[in-house]
Amino acid sequence: MKPRRIPTGAELHNLQDCLCLALRRTTRIVTQRYDAALRPFGIRVTQLPILTAAASGDGVALTRLAEGFGMDRTTLLRNVRPLARRGLVDVRRAVGHRHDELHATAKGRRLLARAYPAWRQVQDEVRAEIRAPAFRQTLRAIGSTGRKDRRG
Repeated sequence: MKPRRIPTGAELHNLQDCLCLALRRTTRIVTQRYDAALRPFGIRVTQLPILTAAASGDGVALTRLAEGFGMDRTTLLRNVRPLARRGLVDVRRAVGHRHDELHATAKGRRLLARAYPAWRQVQDEVRAEIRAPAFRQTLRAIGSTGRKDRRG
């Protein structure tokens, strides 16, 4: 087996400009802002869309929800469990079907109603800071590319 060439200094410098790392760093910073706004309600921004989906209508199939979030069902369940332990959602077999559905409880709906204004405020603040249409178009393009890559 031929030994691999070690990247040069210039090539290593290119790694510092890695788009993936820049996006992850930005995501962490934005996530911290949302989490700080939601902390008084005991919920994280990563849990909020799950609770929102569960509160929308008569329940949502776990597999469909996982696909919509771009994650596998196991990862979704790992995020659902803390909400279920707190009595904010429950998972149950869909009537007449072979799949499980996620439902918000009355407690979960009340929490969502209380947390929404805090989320809305930070959402408006972040959107105001990201005014450039080109930036938003780029985010949409990256998101759609990721969905295409997962489909194969």
